[in-house]
Amino acid sequence: MSDSPDGVTLAATLAGAAVIKYTCLAWMENKYRTRPYEKVGAVTELYVFPTKSLGGLRVNSAECTTTGLTYQGVTDRHWAVAASNGVYVTQRQIPRMALISTSLNGDTMLLDAPGMPTLNIPVNPKQGPKTWVSKIKIKEEWSTSLDLGDEAASWMDKFLDKNGLRVHFSSPEMGKRDASNVTKLWQHYAKKGDKLAFSDYCGYMLMSATSLAELNKRLAEPVTMLNFRANIVVDGCPAFDEDSWDEIKIGKATFRNIDACTRCILVTVDPFKGVKSKDEEPLTTLKKFRLKPPYGPKPCLGIHLANDDKDVINVGDVVYARRKRN
Repeated sequence: MSDSPDGVTLAATLAGAAVIKYTCLAWMENKYRTRPYEKVGAVTELYVFPTKSLGGLRVNSAECTTTGLTYQGVTDRHWAVAASNGVYVTQRQIPRMALISTSLNGDTMLLDAPGMPTLNIPVNPKQGPKTWVSKIKIKEEWSTSLDLGDEAASWMDKFLDKNGLRVHFSSPEMGKRDASNVTKLWQHYAKKGDKLAFSDYCGYMLMSATSLAELNKRLAEPVTMLNFRANIVVDGCPAFDEDSWDEIKIGKATFRNIDACTRCILVTVDPFKGVKSKDEEPLTTLKKFRLKPPYGPKPCLGIHLANDDKDVINVGDVVYARRKRN
């Protein structure tokens, strides 16, 4: 560049513009980081689903961990059922899985189903003569797991009228999947370290009771929150307000909204009858008013969360949120 007066003036102008741009960006970023939390409602229901696609536990209090809600030593979706080839199965393929209920008795998890004896599973199974290290495929990822042996497998086969099913457990010492590695057709916001066991995508799903109520206004036969298998249910906010929440705080626990929860055929399974709706409700109705970019033909209801700060959360706790930037 020339050392002429015009060149010096131009250089100074460019330098000044760069400083202004940097200052503005820094100010905006700082404003974004420090924008206040606002009260958006309160926790009205908490659910832990220890085994993927089986009945869960409705609890009054639970510990927030990186991989999901934990209650009495049992963490959300750390057990799963898989076919003989290791690929996981859910109510999408076997709606009858919804009829298997879960309860806890000390250090034992009890699975019950109509016409079946109780299946007792240790809360923290160990590798031994009747259990062994295996593999399970969740979506497109293989995970190391503990096969819980032939008794659990035979129990599942008999009740679900299948052959070759296995029950898997993601024990504490086994590696966990990372949500940032999940492949989607759109951008999502999971970060390295957002760990999960056998959930499809992340450790937490939050949904508002008002969103469910708004959906039910449009249905001939109302559905319940169990159709959507949310972990944290919030009330006191407008319907679908959770879509706009970027960061959530409950007590000292904090979460990030990393993606909308897109809904599939699983929501059509009646959790009390274990059968799919013949007219594919409520999915059919959701598709009429909850489709939005970039999710294509999949309607959205609820949000996926990743946990940053741990704490025990309770029914009745106030929920605070920072809004997404416009």
